[in-house]
Amino acid sequence: MRRHFILLSATAVFSAIAALPAFSQVVIYDGQSSEPYSVDGNTESNFLHAWNRNHDDQNRWSQRGRRFGPDDVITLLEDRGYRVRNVQDVGERFLVKATRGGDNLLVSVSRSGDIMGVVHDQY
Repeated sequence: MRRHFILLSATAVFSAIAALPAFSQVVIYDGQSSEPYSVDGNTESNFLHAWNRNHDDQNRWSQRGRRFGPDDVITLLEDRGYRVRNVQDVGERFLVKATRGGDNLLVSVSRSGDIMGVVHDQY
């Protein structure tokens, strides 16, 4: 009985340790449904552009740290398992077309190096 308890405890500890480095992938819809067959096919892309414009206006006068360039964005995402296809400068953020795990994604990265959002993209 004591061996079973020790074995069960060890299994639980190792399972918890193995689950710690797992990172989830965030997909933002913010009240908008994901419509794969929408009229223009750009529902998620349009949402991300609008979201970026809204947050750029709110943070216009905030303190900004070190500015990231396109090369820094590529390095940041590749270190996190993304395969970068295109980096587009849209003002206060970069919109990056990338893939990860076979999914086509549109990733928004701030000038300070924060990943602001990830949505599925159709390209």
